[in-house]
Amino acid sequence: MDLENEVIKGSKDFINHYIKPHESKIEIEGLPVIDIFKKAGEYGLIAIPLPEKYGGLGLPYKTFTRVAMMLSKYSGTVAMVLGAHLLATYAILIGGNEEQKKEYIPRLARGELIASFALTEPSTGSDPSAITTEAVKDEDSYIINGTKAFITNAGIADIFIVMAKTDRERGARGISAFIVESQDEGISVGKREEFMALPAFPNASLVFNNVRVRFFRLLGSEGTGFITAMKTLDIGRIATGASAVGVSQRALEEAAKYSQERYISGRPISSFEIIQSYIADMAVSIETAKLLVLEAAQKRDEGAGDLPLYAAMAKYYASKVAVDVSRYAVQIFGGYGCTKGYAVERLYREAKMYEIVEGTSEIQKLIISNHILKGVH
Repeated sequence: MDLENEVIKGSKDFINHYIKPHESKIEIEGLPVIDIFKKAGEYGLIAIPLPEKYGGLGLPYKTFTRVAMMLSKYSGTVAMVLGAHLLATYAILIGGNEEQKKEYIPRLARGELIASFALTEPSTGSDPSAITTEAVKDEDSYIINGTKAFITNAGIADIFIVMAKTDRERGARGISAFIVESQDEGISVGKREEFMALPAFPNASLVFNNVRVRFFRLLGSEGTGFITAMKTLDIGRIATGASAVGVSQRALEEAAKYSQERYISGRPISSFEIIQSYIADMAVSIETAKLLVLEAAQKRDEGAGDLPLYAAMAKYYASKVAVDVSRYAVQIFGGYGCTKGYAVERLYREAKMYEIVEGTSEIQKLIISNHILKGVH
């Protein structure tokens, strides 16, 4: 058995032992997932796409994408926590120096440390170039002040990749990236956000009040933070698309099973043409979204120049499909589809979140159209 097949087999084993039995407790009751995250590290799931020289398995990102689809079928929370962790880890891989990579990535790959990517701010939304968090030099350090919002893994993270302005006059080119540790004095975590789904999802605001960060924790050089962020977000969009595919696949499975068990006038509703039409549309849409997400992951592995285009298309389309498919599933369930305790009701609420996180669908369409229009001569 080759390593990739072994990883897929191990991922299935992990899901069967540590996610499926606790799905209801995580996704309905809000069971914290730190222990499950640590177990994912022990299983090597975090290490899948990371370089071997830093403790990773050296497999393609496409392999992790397949695993993310499997995870999100049963726990969007676990999939998104792992995705956010890898997002921050990739920021170090992309923007960090060799010393920083050796210092942090092996521990991140093992799940000994939990990471978080801190870019979004309360008043900037989808325009990262407008952030106001500032880092000012002071002797051998930077002093960071500012507030971040909707930060995944805030409250459980050991390190944060923080984007801050080191030169306010240069706009996006004045943004730098820093490794900030949770124990650094002056960091406070706000109240955990309560979303329409994923009650165990660790997401909160961060406040930086005169946080002192030594020079060696600057990623790359001053002014390169925006580039690091944009390259990292491409990876995050693929992961989000993968999670959306997983939700879609689960919604279809639940709907198909129910349609064969639910009888009207002595016939299973799966025998009605309208139900068959719904299921056909769901299946085709899911397969299309899956192929697009995997194509984007392939672009990432190849270092393709059009990765931003494919990452945006994958995230946009997969999240749209998740909403459409989960809506169909609710429709097939009828009144029960609107009832608490049925998976499709929860999946419908969860699916909508994927159209918002990691850049709204509207932002993805702007990215897509800009790439297409640039190619028109």
